[in-house]
Amino acid sequence: PSEHATLVFTDIQGSTRTWEVCPDAMRIAMALHNTAMRECLAEHGGYEVKTIGDAFMVAFESARSAVQFGLEVQEKLVYASWPAELLVMDHCKWDDEGPWCGLRVRVGVHCGEVDAQVNPLTGRYDYFGSVVNIAARMEGACVGGAVAVTEEVMEVLDDVAMFVCT
Repeated sequence: PSEHATLVFTDIQGSTRTWEVCPDAMRIAMALHNTAMRECLAEHGGYEVKTIGDAFMVAFESARSAVQFGLEVQEKLVYASWPAELLVMDHCKWDDEGPWCGLRVRVGVHCGEVDAQVNPLTGRYDYFGSVVNIAARMEGACVGGAVAVTEEVMEVLDDVAMFVCT
């Protein structure tokens, strides 16, 4: 059935390199990352559509919840207790200009009409259509540590000022 949803794609920037250089630290880091993602999903009423490697595809009923999820994930990841081996890598060090620390996750958000279908093998919903494609492109276009939203998402947020980071 067709329905309105807000979709979020996430992906860890530089994960392939990190796995190659320090696989033991990356196993620990992935557990921290996955825990943060799923805690924030539960807190904001998100639905985990699927994961592929270190990428998540998640769905929300509201754009507000999706953006709050993305911002909270970024904050949790900055303050996570990352393995020391990870924090010496250039793309995982503390960055005063960010500020970022540890794994840097790209988050892309888009909303609109989606085609929702139950996967006959898993019994879980999956989503199809241009909203999926645009949300994925937003994730790919941003940098780790950021939450990129489309104009459509901005239009449905009733209080954009609450999302401005200072």
